Amino acid sequence: MSLIHFEDFTPGETRTYGAYRFTEEAIIAFAAEYDAQTFHMDAELAKHSLLGGLAASGWHTCSALMRMMTDDWLGGSACLAGIGIEDNRWLAPVRPGDVLRAETRTLEKTDLRSRLDAGVVKFETILRNQDGVEVMRQVSSILFGRREPLAAPPAETAPRPIPPEPPPRIDDRFAALPDDYRLARVGAYADLGEKQFSAAFIRAYAQEFDPFPFHLDEAEGRKHVLGAMSAAGLQTACCWMRQFIALRREVAGGDVPSRASPGFANLVWRKPVLVGDRIRFSTQVIAKRPTSKPGLGLVQSLNRAVNQRGALVMEFTAAVITPIVA
Repeated sequence: MSLIHFEDFTPGETRTYGAYRFTEEAIIAFAAEYDAQTFHMDAELAKHSLLGGLAASGWHTCSALMRMMTDDWLGGSACLAGIGIEDNRWLAPVRPGDVLRAETRTLEKTDLRSRLDAGVVKFETILRNQDGVEVMRQVSSILFGRREPLAAPPAETAPRPIPPEPPPRIDDRFAALPDDYRLARVGAYADLGEKQFSAAFIRAYAQEFDPFPFHLDEAEGRKHVLGAMSAAGLQTACCWMRQFIALRREVAGGDVPSRASPGFANLVWRKPVLVGDRIRFSTQVIAKRPTSKPGLGLVQSLNRAVNQRGALVMEFTAAVITPIVA
């Protein structure tokens, strides 16, 4: 069977696939590694949380979608790299025993002036559980190789809008965390610490969720366009969450209250994370506001990852639902 190339995608087409089952053991194991909050780890205590019971981390759901895509069609394509996730919304909890299915619609295709041998395809994917309930909706973009390179660069397109600058940085890790809405301060910044991406660490995630050869094997990585074994993009995002929870626990001196998120946006992988890289993570509050639900506020943040050479490798914006205590 021939690979699916950039030319083979048609805007408006839809792919329906997958049957990914979440077990209690897998939910807890993922949370222990990347998102150690009570409502992802303790079924009894989770009953008293905002989610009303044990539920998978949203990052686990994103990772499961990547595995479903890879198994069904992405693994048989000329995929070169993920570009980013423009919008991701977690709409309903994913419970133990849930079986998720995906529907992916091709939205648009973009020729590249910088690479005549590749192009970018944008998709919208909806995940539903066995009862037809929509649990996640995602818009993402992926770089694919072309079967035949363009003969000439495409016409220039309108420049992308420049995102707004973050507020002035205030070094205050207590005010940068979503555990107390009153204390959260716009501009507050926290260094979340560093994580080294060893081959074993990269491989463990990839075997479960993103089994492309260049994530699994150093020799295969050297053959890839990146020139080295690289981490899955979502693993880098999951590691941001790991460091975020670790700082919350450090500040609290132990367990922290579970905090739910409606989703994230504008996630861009700026550079690959290669085997051996040391990645430093950060978060900065960029907005806060009460929600329409009494007693609940929303704290929005800009989150970044930088490698040991000081290069930005990933950034995204996110929001956390936080109780407003009088």
